[in-house]
Amino acid sequence: MGSVAVGIMCKTPAPGRSKTRLSPPLRPEECAGLSACFIRDLSQTIARLAEDSDVTGYAVYTPLGSEEALRRLLPAGFKLMPQVEGDFGDRLFQGAQNLLDANHDGVLLVNSDSPTLPLPILQMAVDAVRQADNVVLSPAVDGGYTLIGLSKAHRRLFEDIRWSTSTVYRRTLERAREIGLAVVDVPPWYDIDDAASLQMLEDELSGRAPPSRAFPAPTHHRRGLSCANVKCPWPIQRPESEMSSMLLPTGNRRVAVVVPCLNECEPISGVVREILSEGVDDVVVVDNGSTDGTAGEAVAAGARVVSEPRRGYGRACAAGVASLPPETDIVCFLDGDGSDVPAFLPAVVAPVAAGAADFVMGSRLRGVREPGSMTPQQIVAGWLSGVLLRATYGVRFTDMSPFRALRLDRLRALGMSEQTFGWNLEMQMRVAAAGWRILEIPVNHRRRRGGISKVSGDFIAGTKAAWTIATTFLRLAISLRAKPPRMAAGEFPK
Repeated sequence: MGSVAVGIMCKTPAPGRSKTRLSPPLRPEECAGLSACFIRDLSQTIARLAEDSDVTGYAVYTPLGSEEALRRLLPAGFKLMPQVEGDFGDRLFQGAQNLLDANHDGVLLVNSDSPTLPLPILQMAVDAVRQADNVVLSPAVDGGYTLIGLSKAHRRLFEDIRWSTSTVYRRTLERAREIGLAVVDVPPWYDIDDAASLQMLEDELSGRAPPSRAFPAPTHHRRGLSCANVKCPWPIQRPESEMSSMLLPTGNRRVAVVVPCLNECEPISGVVREILSEGVDDVVVVDNGSTDGTAGEAVAAGARVVSEPRRGYGRACAAGVASLPPETDIVCFLDGDGSDVPAFLPAVVAPVAAGAADFVMGSRLRGVREPGSMTPQQIVAGWLSGVLLRATYGVRFTDMSPFRALRLDRLRALGMSEQTFGWNLEMQMRVAAAGWRILEIPVNHRRRRGGISKVSGDFIAGTKAAWTIATTFLRLAISLRAKPPRMAAGEFPK
C-alpha cells in the first residue's frame, strides 16, 4: 500500500465554540487557546511521522471560512479538507471517503483532543492500515476511540452510534463484526474534554501519576504547560528525544527482557534500572564471559544473571531464552551498552500483547539517533539487509536492531541456530519466511554508555561480523526456501 492520509478532525479554535465543556472553570478565550495548543501539538507529531513514512497530514476542519486562522496552527505541508454537514458519524465517514478519493490508499482520522498522542501509536496505526482492509482503533479511556484507520470507507461503521458516550468503541466493534471487518487495536490513549481528563493531562505533563493504570507517568516529562490558565508555549513542549514512556496494558501477560552482555560493567546497572522502571516482570542479563564485574553490577541493580561463558551473541541470547520460566509470555531483547532506550519497551511490546503483530522490531534508522550512536557501516548494513529481505520475502525492514519483541512459545518454535552475530538476521528471516505479521516502529538510539563495541568499534571484528551476516543470509535463504518454517499455533489466553 502507498500513501496514508492522517487527518485531524478539528474545529478551528474560537471563543465560545471550542472546548465548551471546560467553561467554566476556564474562560471561553482560554478554552480556544487550549484547543489551539492541542492542534499545534498533534499536527507537529503527524509532521514528524511524515518525515519517515509515506504520510500526508490533513486538518479535516469546520467551519468553512476559517482556513486562514487554521493554517497558522499547522506545520508546512499540512493540507486542509473541509468537513461535510451532518452528525459526527457523517463527518467521519465522508472525511475518510474524501481522503481516500484524494489518491491515498489508507486513512487515519485522529481526535484533535489528544495532544500528547505518542508518535509510536500513530506509526503502529499507519502500519496496520497498510496491511489489509480492516479497521484500526486506538481505544480511549472514556469508552470512545482516539483514532480510526481504514483502507476503505465503510459507512456502516459510523451508523447508529451515540457519539460522545462510553459506548462508542463497543458499538464500533459491533458494526465491524456485522460487515465482516477485522479489528486491529493499537495501544490506547485518552482525550481531553472535561475536568477529569484535563487533570489527566496536567498529571502527565507534570510527571505525577495519572489516575488510570493505562496511562502511567512518563519517564521523560513534557514541560511547559499549565492547563489551568493556558500559560504554555505553543506548541506544548515535548521531550527532546520524543521518548514516550507508556506502560500499556498487557493483561496477565508476563514480559521478560533478555540482555546479552560482554564487559558492560559501566552501563549495565543503569540499563537494568531503566528496564525495570517500565514494569517488566523479569530482566535476564546473560554474562557472555565478562572479566570486568558486569554480573555483579547487574545483580545489584535487580537483574537475574545467567552465565554463558562460550563467546557468541547468538549463544548468549539463546541462553537467556532457555532460562525463562514457562509462564513467560513475551520476550524482548535489547543491548546492555546503554544505546537502546528502554522507554520504548511498552511501544515495542504492546502490539504483541494485543495480538496485533507477531514480531515487532524497533528501527533505530527510523527513530531519533544521537550523533555518533551508529557507524556508517551499521547504517549501510541495516539498509542492505532490508533490501535483501524485501527482495526475498516481500517484507520491509530498515534495520537489524537488537530491540525486538515476540511471543516466547513462537520464538522457541522458530528453530534458531545462529550462535554469533547472525542471530538477529536469522530471526528476521525466519519470521518473514513463516509469514508472521511483522511490525517495525521507530525507536530512539543513544551512544553507548560505556565499554567497547565488539563489532563497530574494531575493524577486524566488524569485518568478521559482516562476513557472518552475509553468509548467514545466503545459507538461510537457501534452506528456508527448501523447507519453509511454519508459524507456531495458539493464541494468548483471554
